[in-house]
Amino acid sequence: MKGLIKKLKITTAVALTAALLPSIAFAQLNADELAKLGVSGTELTPSGAIRAGNADGSIPEWNSQPIKGVANGYGDSLADPFADEKPLFTITAENYTEYADKLTPGQVGMFKQYPESFRMHVYPTHRTGANDPWVYDATLAQAKNIKICPDYAEKGRICLSDHIEGGGIPFPIPKTGEEAAWNHYLAFRGVSSDAAGNGALIDSYGNRTDVVVRQRQTWPWWAQAGDGMKDSNWMQRDKGALLCDSWQIEKPPRSSGLVFGGCNFVDNYDFQVYLYIPGQRRVRKAPEIGFHDSPSFGSDGQRTVASRWMHWFGGSYPRHDYSKPVRKELFVAYNNYKLTNADTPYDDIFGENHINQDLVRYELHRVWVIDSTLKAGQRHLYKRHTAYFDEDTWIGLAFEAYDAKDRLWRVGEQYNTFFYGPNVTRAVGDMQVDLINGRYTTFPNWQFQAGKDLGVGGPKIVSKAADIEYNVDIFTPQGLRKFGRR
Repeated sequence: MKGLIKKLKITTAVALTAALLPSIAFAQLNADELAKLGVSGTELTPSGAIRAGNADGSIPEWNSQPIKGVANGYGDSLADPFADEKPLFTITAENYTEYADKLTPGQVGMFKQYPESFRMHVYPTHRTGANDPWVYDATLAQAKNIKICPDYAEKGRICLSDHIEGGGIPFPIPKTGEEAAWNHYLAFRGVSSDAAGNGALIDSYGNRTDVVVRQRQTWPWWAQAGDGMKDSNWMQRDKGALLCDSWQIEKPPRSSGLVFGGCNFVDNYDFQVYLYIPGQRRVRKAPEIGFHDSPSFGSDGQRTVASRWMHWFGGSYPRHDYSKPVRKELFVAYNNYKLTNADTPYDDIFGENHINQDLVRYELHRVWVIDSTLKAGQRHLYKRHTAYFDEDTWIGLAFEAYDAKDRLWRVGEQYNTFFYGPNVTRAVGDMQVDLINGRYTTFPNWQFQAGKDLGVGGPKIVSKAADIEYNVDIFTPQGLRKFGRR
């Protein structure tokens, strides 16, 4: 009887979710829309960004050629190609109202909460978000047929249909918030990375705990035909793996040896994650990892999955409705090369109330903005969540989360940098501030400092599966047992 009641509850919830879903457009891009996309001579870039600069020239035209960086620029540190530039101006608590139309509510909240220390140094804008030609080719090929699956409108299930192998930004001309969210999730961050990271936890007194991990990550979505990445049954299940992720905790000592690994899939967005627990010396399934508003791994309950990378679907059945995406010109953290210097110690990065703002570079960029509002009958820590994505790369830039009383609760920024060589844009740091309890946390980034701390060097990011140096079996339950250690 209990099983029947549970089944009825699930069925009813799914039916209610489907009934509340907005009308979703499933049509592929038409010929006129596709003609707007291209590497050169078109209105939009392959990823859907406006190619031209803005009216006053403060945002330049997009250039498809990745910057070359500087000699010996990618190793234990990432040299800054804009090191000689000075800020155009600085926004503070005293003058932020003059720039209100270019600020996010989260930034305004920080000026109000920390008027003495929060500031934004604004530099010239550089549209460094460019990739190798094959990334553009994959995007233009993928965009011709891919759709959000019919199950989304009928059952509220997160999935894709009619996709092809080889990657690509799926919806370069997004018509719904869901399509914009998919673009962000599948943004090109490389085919694989192997890096150390520090998910620092700072309490309301400014005391810090460093949670240092070794993170390995692959994007089978971007795997090319014949490269061998998706040869296993695990990678091929449910129409193919999207992201595979694994963290192994190195510090603090009491948690050392804890490791998880898993993937999610085109037709099954819930992460299939397994956890090795050193004290028990066994592997168990960990469905709580990667699910909606469950605590983010190693965050002391201060971060949720929903704010990973500034936005995350969470589970196979979304709990929020999405607004139509809009473009805005905003001051956002961009080209943060100062944060990639391995010789910059943690004590210089992590301030008492927030990141050291003198190390953060802000630029004016066009960004995509989507709002997600909790559905009737659903439960979630965040009643509302606003996410900001870079127009050129679809990488997350910032977010705000609101509590059940509609109070601005948690605000976040992500510090992205272009990695010349592999030619990808990735986060090198982030910050999430709880405006109510005064704590702030970071995702396990700060890869250059953490790499120096562990003696493994800077992050190893590759754009070809053949260049992956670790065993990708770490993402499977069988392979995870081989990696488990005390």
